[in-house]
Amino acid sequence: MPGVLLLLAMAQMSAAPLISELPDVRSITPANAAGVLQYCAKRDLVSTAVSESVVGPLSGKKEVTSSADYSAGQAGQILTGGKTFALGQSNTFLQSQACDRVLRQAQQLQAKGVKP
Repeated sequence: MPGVLLLLAMAQMSAAPLISELPDVRSITPANAAGVLQYCAKRDLVSTAVSESVVGPLSGKKEVTSSADYSAGQAGQILTGGKTFALGQSNTFLQSQACDRVLRQAQQLQAKGVKP
């Protein structure tokens, strides 16, 4: 039995932390952020009220809502630095954490006055 416990402990120590799998959203486009937040709100991964207060200004232009980045976001794909993070292929914890990161980044974009 002690051998099994040792193997379990070693496996846990060698496993990459789940958080390290999350994307770096600093390079997310406003259009992708707006789409992702809609995806997250529909799945109760972020507050709908908070999400709508950020999504509205980000998605207020037709060129945003008709963009590929926006569509990808609505499909649960976070596009950053040439990489795609698929929310639907992650566990609920990672989905929630990723949505929170996108929300915080979108709020920062909004505070800086970044236009879509």
